[in-house]
Amino acid sequence: MVIEPQVALEIARFIASGPTPEQIIAFHPSVEATDRFYDLIALEKDGVLTKEERTELESCLNLEHMMRLVKVEAHRLMNRRAS
Repeated sequence: MVIEPQVALEIARFIASGPTPEQIIAFHPSVEATDRFYDLIALEKDGVLTKEERTELESCLNLEHMMRLVKVEAHRLMNRRAS
């Protein structure tokens, strides 16, 4: 059973709240979610990730990439509004 990373729930709740483009750009995961992400990276560097941790890290990386894309689109939306 794969358990979703904490950051996935944070992002889902954030998106469900209907944020403005400005809020999207300002969004950052919690300190706890960020710390977990960096812990997983450290474990990977040390070569001691479990299979479950590798899956969690990959999920976190995919979510980070998705949020970068969402923030780019939020910037584009803001720029169109300003024009």
